[in-house]
Amino acid sequence: MGMFVGGRRAIVGLILMLLFAGLAGCSAGGGAGAATATTGQQDAAAVLREFVHCARANGMPNLPDLKLGSDGRVVVPEGTPDPPVSVERACKSIFDRLPVSATGDEERPPADIQALLRFARCMRERGVPEWPDPKADGTFPVSGTVIGREGKSPRIVRALRACRQLNPDPKGGIHGS
Repeated sequence: MGMFVGGRRAIVGLILMLLFAGLAGCSAGGGAGAATATTGQQDAAAVLREFVHCARANGMPNLPDLKLGSDGRVVVPEGTPDPPVSVERACKSIFDRLPVSATGDEERPPADIQALLRFARCMRERGVPEWPDPKADGTFPVSGTVIGREGKSPRIVRALRACRQLNPDPKGGIHGS
């Protein structure tokens, strides 16, 4: 889901670039703007603690504490498993309150849309015929679809590997909504 490929950043990518945009649960009010970098990091750390609490309550009871590194980005311990759909659905709205600087989730420039269209075409040709074209914001509308429910199935993983050279995201992420 979200970011179908594994790795240390998988949990961050899965939660942030999730296939289930707009689903709520465990959410609290939006984060306040920070007057200073220190206040911003304190706010981000508080949101991160809230997210971990939500994730533990919704299917990841052994999720280790996530921290902000010295660069202000979320640090995910090695070996942290991918979140189940229950965490994605319940806790995404909390994680979305983290600043972009903490998540590394950058907006996709419009110039990438043509590359994303080539990637989508490749996915369809490689065994995932229902793979959608990207939306104008560079995300793939898969929320509530067969693909969204299917996650890291063998056929999707095979197609992702076959099409990775066409993925404009240098980290191999798949951004969904």
